[in-house]
Amino acid sequence: MRKYILIILSASLLTGCWDQNLLKDVQLIYTVGYDVLEDGSEETTSVAPPVDEMIENVNVLSTNNSTVRDSRYHLDTIVAEHIDFSKLQVVVLGNELSKEEIYPYIDVIYRDPRHHLNARLAMTDTSAKELLNQPIDSQKNKSEYYAGLLESSEIINVIPKMTLQHACTILLDPGIDLFIPLIVYRDELKRAEAVGTSLFSKDKYTGVYLDHDQSTIFNVLRNKTDRVVRLTRKYSEDREPEVSNYMTLEFKKTKTSLELSQNPFSLSVNIELKGAVAEYGPDHLIGTKKLNSLEAWWENKLKEDTEVLFTVLKENQSDILGIGRMTAALMPEEWNEKEWHEKFANLPVKVDVDMTITSTGIID
Repeated sequence: MRKYILIILSASLLTGCWDQNLLKDVQLIYTVGYDVLEDGSEETTSVAPPVDEMIENVNVLSTNNSTVRDSRYHLDTIVAEHIDFSKLQVVVLGNELSKEEIYPYIDVIYRDPRHHLNARLAMTDTSAKELLNQPIDSQKNKSEYYAGLLESSEIINVIPKMTLQHACTILLDPGIDLFIPLIVYRDELKRAEAVGTSLFSKDKYTGVYLDHDQSTIFNVLRNKTDRVVRLTRKYSEDREPEVSNYMTLEFKKTKTSLELSQNPFSLSVNIELKGAVAEYGPDHLIGTKKLNSLEAWWENKLKEDTEVLFTVLKENQSDILGIGRMTAALMPEEWNEKEWHEKFANLPVKVDVDMTITSTGIID
């Protein structure tokens, strides 16, 4: 009897789920876009998945107010459920907004502990509203499409991964500039494409982006290539068909070291690559001499490409590799936050590439 009394008394002390958030009462938002209008006000475009899985249409809602928080509150006045951003997957910034200081527009995300800070950050060449209202021909519904698009592009290293958490770290660090994947809509495909990496100077978009090849090299330079890296270059000029002039290499091991020097103040970039020929029709590339010349050709080619990449970064004063952070830590006498971007624009850079081709293909 005492046992049952204890159970009843214990049960009476238990509390219910006071903070429960039932799915039937909320409207989840998976993708959101932010724009700035001509009058300076903010516009939020939210993409929510269909409540019923049998329904293909997603909810795309746009609200315009003075701040991002106000725009969110406005959403609750036009839907039957409570708007919930806790499952957010992607934040898309419009082109005009990206040319301004972007932190004030995403500040609201960091203030709410329920927000998913591993959500990806991207931008588009138009307004976010225009992008998110475009029709998408995909197996995934529009609310989840952009997260999958960014993830699949990250896997093949043609864009870097940028999360809200990582973006916040960069925005609050004067020694590194922001970089964000750029999404462009393709009318002929009815799909979007991750075309490269947008360059920022401090926290403002420069209007320039790195294409797929340059973004891949950028990932190599920052040692962020968890999966296989593929590079295709035109190796010859006179073969038929035209596809036979191109060669593709796959690199399973890449390592880059960045070293600063004084007298003069300069940067040395050393890239080590180990990989195999993944595609090249005309030759089986057998023989030591042929391999040596092939390695030398690729080393020169990637050295040129890396030098061009640094030229683009310096011309746009975009220190996305965090050379300023290195300078502040290792050579504080060379560091000046206010003058760093001008100093970076004139920084001498020496590039050295060491490549080893371990295999020429399955048919030798």
